[in-house]
Amino acid sequence: MALASLYTVGVALPFVEEEAEKVLKEKFNLSPRFEGALPPDSTGARGSQLLAEVQLQHALALKPSDSLFVVVLTPYDLYSNGLNFVFGVAYPFKGCIVSYARLISEDDSLFLSRFRKELTHEMGHVFGLPHCPNPSCVMHFSNSLADTDAKSENFCQLCSEKLRRVMVELGLI
Repeated sequence: MALASLYTVGVALPFVEEEAEKVLKEKFNLSPRFEGALPPDSTGARGSQLLAEVQLQHALALKPSDSLFVVVLTPYDLYSNGLNFVFGVAYPFKGCIVSYARLISEDDSLFLSRFRKELTHEMGHVFGLPHCPNPSCVMHFSNSLADTDAKSENFCQLCSEKLRRVMVELGLI
């Protein structure tokens, strides 16, 4: 199992870290190792929102040489240039960041499902998958919570096949 370095920007909820570890192991055959909590980098901050790419680049600069990917979790609201907010951002074959600030729900199972979907989606991009036109596929673009809630936690058949090919190429399966 290949190693993935897991960071948080700010203090993450413990059960979010546990859920991330499950997703990385079960869906991507990765062994996550918690590297630590990073302070938020205010470069490019817009009010209370952090610029997603800045946070991800900070963690990527710290990636240990034995780690294949970086995964960053944060309770901070994120944005990206040209977008009012993002649930996450990914750099293919490098890493991703996922914010759960807008995924919160009084229903814990709904919250965790949303989080799993967004982490799986961003990791799909890490493995080189594009957005999928299938609205039930986890790789379908989410522009709102309604979009996230409507899609599955899983890849459609086409995206699953693409992911499998990449995982074979990387020696993960």
